[in-house]
Amino acid sequence: MGPDQVGQILKFPTSPANAENPSRVSSSAPDTETAGSSPDLLNEVDRIFEKRARGLSHSDEQQSQIESENARLQDEFTSVCASTVRPAMQAFLERLRANGGGGLLEERSGVHGAGVAARITLWMSLAGELIGRPRRDQHPYLQLDFDAVQKQVVLVEGDMWKGHGTSGPVGTWAASEITGALVTESLLDVLRRAAS
Repeated sequence: MGPDQVGQILKFPTSPANAENPSRVSSSAPDTETAGSSPDLLNEVDRIFEKRARGLSHSDEQQSQIESENARLQDEFTSVCASTVRPAMQAFLERLRANGGGGLLEERSGVHGAGVAARITLWMSLAGELIGRPRRDQHPYLQLDFDAVQKQVVLVEGDMWKGHGTSGPVGTWAASEITGALVTESLLDVLRRAAS
């Protein structure tokens, strides 16, 4: 290999774009087409967040409506308990006591947004007053629970007496349909089974 050939091998060709600065091989700056479309592409970020905000707002409205309806239904149940259920249970309890039985009327107010539902329970005894804390596996009872998920009143009955009988949910009622006669009939059903 001659000296002229060595010089030719070590020379780097230059393109017209690199003619002014032979050491510059490529550019890191975006071309005009890419730079021109970037703002449009970035607008998609704005659209995504706007859509998400609308969805969150709609979801908040729906949740607010659900909570408002649950509060209304729970208030309706509480009102029915005060005007109808409690007087019927109290009258039944007084009749039990007049016949040598006894019992305990318990009521729990619901707490909106805290997951605590309204409830009213009449515990019964067929022989004198209850001794100690009433138990589902020992004492007859009728319990009405407000179920916010189902938007209904759950009817729970137990006819256990001296270790015999059954206990558990037996049906649902709409709060607006509850009457004193309905409550009294349910109490009588429990008492009949417990006494048999």
